Amino acid sequence: MILGVQKGGTTSLHEYLIQHPCILGPKKKELHFFDSFQPLNIDDYHKNFPFKLVTNKITFESTPRYIYYPNVAKKIYDYNPNMKFIVVLRDPVKRAYSAWNMYKQMGESERMINFFKKNEKKSPKEIFFSLLYRKETFPSFLEMANYELDNELNFDFIEPSIIRRGYYKKQIDTYLEYFNLENFLFIDSSSLKNDTLEVLNTIATFLNISNFKSLDLDLEMKHQRVYSEPLNVKIYDELLLHFQNKNKGLEELVNLKFEWMRNKVSRNV
Repeated sequence: MILGVQKGGTTSLHEYLIQHPCILGPKKKELHFFDSFQPLNIDDYHKNFPFKLVTNKITFESTPRYIYYPNVAKKIYDYNPNMKFIVVLRDPVKRAYSAWNMYKQMGESERMINFFKKNEKKSPKEIFFSLLYRKETFPSFLEMANYELDNELNFDFIEPSIIRRGYYKKQIDTYLEYFNLENFLFIDSSSLKNDTLEVLNTIATFLNISNFKSLDLDLEMKHQRVYSEPLNVKIYDELLLHFQNKNKGLEELVNLKFEWMRNKVSRNV
């Protein structure tokens, strides 16, 4: 199961994995089963997978908000305490900016605005419409970030969440209340982008399947959006310090070194 993170490259990774002959993907990438506020029906969940009775192939799903949403870890544990997880971690400032840009572009679609409006009635803790789309002007990245930072102790909603989704250490610790660390493979998103085949072979070892070297793969990155404006360097530096403080101990926990955790100044914004 690919747990996250949102805007971390999970769509690309999902598309890479389903090219392996030992892996079968679900009918769609994001199933949003365990993060649903509705009662769970496991039979309905299983209908999403192309299971065959006589196959040894691995199947999986990729819902990146599983790592962030409350109570999901316990739901997954109750379903399968031996579940294996892949978590792609991205520079949290760039991740937040990418999410803001995505929501801004979604606001250009009447269909998406209507979806968020209707969804708010069904899921009152997801207030995209009220916070982002009710007004004529979409909030700037700084406005959206500051709203979360200013109300950090008083949240009664889950979404939108461009800042809180970057508290990786806290989210992983929640899962470790239920699962062993050995159940997880953590990936730096920059490695996934720049050393794709090497990362895929690491995943193959984790899943105990043959490597990807001999396969004819399409390794093009997926879902790359155009940015309407560059990320402000000063804002990047201020938010980076905030995320570094929130993620103290992350590198030791996941046994990875992140450039963004050690940066004192902005780079490649």
